[in-house]
Amino acid sequence: MAKKRKRVTKRAPATTHARRSRALKSSRGASSKGGRPDSAGTGSTQPSLPRSGDNGVGPSGIRVRMYRVGFGDFFLLSLRTPSGLKHILIDCGVHCCDLHSISDAIEQMAQETGKELALVIMTHRHADHISGFATCKDAFSQFTVEQIWMSWFENPSDKDAASLQRSLAMVAEQMKIALAARNRPEDDELDLMAENITGDSLGIAGGASNAAALQVLHGGFKNKAPVTYYKAGDTPTLPQDLVDAGLTAQILGPPHDLALVAQMNGKNEQYLADSDPSVSKPVVPFDKTFQTTARHYPALAFRQYSHDEIERAVTQSQPDLLAAKARQADNTLNNQSLVVLFTFNGKHLLFAGDAQWGNWENFLYGGKIGSTGHIALTAQSQSILASLDFYKVGHHGSTNATPKDALNAMREGCVAMCSTQPGCYGKASSGTEVPRIPLLEAIEKKTDNQLARSDQVKAGTQDRTKGLLAPTKPFSTPGDLYIDYIL
Repeated sequence: MAKKRKRVTKRAPATTHARRSRALKSSRGASSKGGRPDSAGTGSTQPSLPRSGDNGVGPSGIRVRMYRVGFGDFFLLSLRTPSGLKHILIDCGVHCCDLHSISDAIEQMAQETGKELALVIMTHRHADHISGFATCKDAFSQFTVEQIWMSWFENPSDKDAASLQRSLAMVAEQMKIALAARNRPEDDELDLMAENITGDSLGIAGGASNAAALQVLHGGFKNKAPVTYYKAGDTPTLPQDLVDAGLTAQILGPPHDLALVAQMNGKNEQYLADSDPSVSKPVVPFDKTFQTTARHYPALAFRQYSHDEIERAVTQSQPDLLAAKARQADNTLNNQSLVVLFTFNGKHLLFAGDAQWGNWENFLYGGKIGSTGHIALTAQSQSILASLDFYKVGHHGSTNATPKDALNAMREGCVAMCSTQPGCYGKASSGTEVPRIPLLEAIEKKTDNQLARSDQVKAGTQDRTKGLLAPTKPFSTPGDLYIDYIL
């Protein structure tokens, strides 16, 4: 039986003075540039669960709302149309560092939208992007939804996609068994990766398996909403009200090239079988013919370092194949992310999900970088990035989800939002912390200090992250739970 791990629901980053200074810097607002409108507020707190109405959007008829739920994504895009405000939900989930605020956030969204959503976009099936559909399935059963978009990896009639999803689910289950057998405290992060793939054992009231969330997305709303599956280059079909209002959308990812999303095949499934010693024992790099014991060496060989010290050093230098598999599976699922560029009233908004290198590589260079004809940014990617007004920071501020080439090509002064919760994944000492501080500093510079983090606002009983201030212009916080950007 897999061991149970205690989930920490309130974590603050262990910050040095220097990191706290950087955190304070990230909360400072700046005047918006290029004619960007000011927000309606500067961080004042009003009662929760307000309903903004049509006045909640800006001159361009757009509002982006980022809910704070912990380590997860929950965004609501609202647009002014001839028939009133229409709403697009982009993901709804939380994984570790759950703040237990997602049900309140969904209640607020229900009031805001009148329980009507023009479009629901599921970028990919990680629990931190879809668990809310399962934990709050009763609330979602009261919502009317016109359309649902998913990536082609969710298409049940696509044999390659179905095979890959089965492979990833099997790998995740085998990882959990192997991790339980190893029973090492340092494996907690790997265990979280496995649970994020399946959604099981997340410690969230009401159950949050990804299978349950997918059932809601495929038939758990008040009406039977049509589901369509897209890949990079497809022309999506939008609800008619949004078309009439002038909204257009481009699908920039994921690619249809399985090599770019690190496909796992049957061999990989077998590789993590619980009978495979490579997942629970040290690697044996040499054939038994070349192996010996300490007694075959003279005592002089251990004068500087003892036998135990040498053995420990060799063992620690060996690769952890289970860790490598966990990260490969995690990255593969992230690379399935649906990447959408919306254009409305001359404004361009990029929602990148958790897209990682293979997904970005296809968009930026048109294929695998270095291969024939794919050595520089394409004219299309340069044009898109240079005209961005808004960027949803990929993968909660992880260093592997916003390539330097992409950030460098973005328009200076664009606005960014990052849904994140520090202290959940990685360590600053190894340069793996999420959010990655140097990345946020680079985004902050590119956006002229117009970067908002979800942990800059209170959610439930959880205050903003220590060292951060409430967001200022061009953002507003009409109430707890969320941050708005209107344009």
